[in-house]
Amino acid sequence: MSEKRDPFDGDYIGNIFGPKLTLYGAILILFFTSIAVYRHWKLGVPFGMEESAPLPTDPIQPDSINLGE
Repeated sequence: MSEKRDPFDGDYIGNIFGPKLTLYGAILILFFTSIAVYRHWKLGVPFGMEESAPLPTDPIQPDSINLGE
């Protein structure tokens, strides 16, 4: 009788999804990345990291009438 091996003993058992699904996932990621790059290049749409947060221009007003006393 052969001894059963533990699958979590550190040996690499391979990709659980298989090569076909991994390839489809990589193609999908590249497709959506290419759409984002095309929109940025052709339409001038920013990626979202270039804009800074707007600075408040109005001072914060107190909400109570009796706060200044």
